Parts: sequence; C-alpha cells; structure tokens
Amino acid sequence: MKISRSILGTAAAFALAASAQATVCSVTDITPTAQACAGFYDNNLLNAANITEQQTALALLGFAWDGNFNTVEKLEGLAGSHTANFATLMQGITYVAFHFGNGNGGPGNATAFYRLDAGAGLDAITLAYNASSNGVLYSTQAAVVPEPETYALLLAGLGVLGFVARRRKHA
Repeated sequence: MKISRSILGTAAAFALAASAQATVCSVTDITPTAQACAGFYDNNLLNAANITEQQTALALLGFAWDGNFNTVEKLEGLAGSHTANFATLMQGITYVAFHFGNGNGGPGNATAFYRLDAGAGLDAITLAYNASSNGVLYSTQAAVVPEPETYALLLAGLGVLGFVARRRKHA
C-alpha cells in the first residue's frame, strides 16, 4: 500500500505544529527584523536527525530545502551569545534558524526558523534572547558578480562616447 507524499507531508506538518510550545516566535526575535518566522518548536531541531521537521518549518516560510544537512552553515556553542556570526556573507532573502536553550529570557529549549532580508551584505545577526545554543544558515543569495561581457559592453560604450566627443570637437 503506497502512502502519497502529500499525506506524509501533511502528517509531518501536523506533528510539527503539535510539538510547538505555547510561546510563538516573533519577527523581532532577531535583528535585522525578520520578514517571517515559524516556531517555537520543542527541543533542538537543528541536527541531521530532524530533517523532515526542518523542511516543514522552512516550507512555511516559502523555502524548499533539499534536506542536505552537509551543505548548510552550522554555528554551535553559542552559549547564550546575543550575536550569531556566520562566516558566509548574507545577502538578500536569507533563511536561518536558532535553537534557544533554557537561558535567561528565552523560550526554553525551543527552535525557531526565520526569513529575513539581509540587504547588500550582513555577516552577523543579533538575537533577542540570552539563551542561544546553536544556529543554521540554510540559504542566502549569492553576491552578484558582473559577467565579463558586461565590462566589455561598458568599455565599448565609453569608446563610442569618446569617439563622438572627439568628432564634435573637430567639427
């Protein structure tokens, strides 16, 4: 008997929603302010054993993650720090998640997922709670690097402008 993927996905979403604590995440849990958040979900979901739960939460934010936990940037041992410094420069729409332990002011052993606009370049996120444990950077937009043809076109345009200016000068 085959069970369809949509039924399994729906069941996972209900299971994840059922594990949510009474405390709900807020877009102001992080700075810069998130565009959306999903959570808080009980326990630390930021590990290879909870791929389905992570995919379900990220899907609620509009991101389809492939589930490869080896391709994400992981921050471990935050030890209550208010700052999460990622090695990757974040740009544009970015998806991250943080686990908050039982430290001061936090939601108490819970995980939240966030979508934010990192702008032109951001390497750190400020956390509102003094209870951070670990974090994951799932996706960020790559830096835009112009193609060589763009530079060639720019130089050609400048050459044409110079030619036109020189002809007008002699006329």
